[in-house]
Amino acid sequence: MECLHCGDCCRRMSPLSAPDPCPHIVETGSFVLCGVYECRPEECRKHSFPMKYCPVGLEILDIGVPEKAHRRIDDGYTLTKKLKKGGSLNEPDS
Repeated sequence: MECLHCGDCCRRMSPLSAPDPCPHIVETGSFVLCGVYECRPEECRKHSFPMKYCPVGLEILDIGVPEKAHRRIDDGYTLTKKLKKGGSLNEPDS
């Protein structure tokens, strides 16, 4: 299942989120990313829904067509790579 970076899982179901949201949440615009993506807990790595895209993210983000989901996944991947490299998420790539 593809994550749409809506943040619902990070806020409600992360093993690190009790009683507060996960402390590693990084938000930029409507994207919620993991600040320790490479070292995230196993529960955060495995999402097994019998769907291609996260049904919660589709609803929260009001994504109704696959093209919007594809674009969001690509944009989230780009932001995650930038975050991993220590770059600013609010500035364009140089």
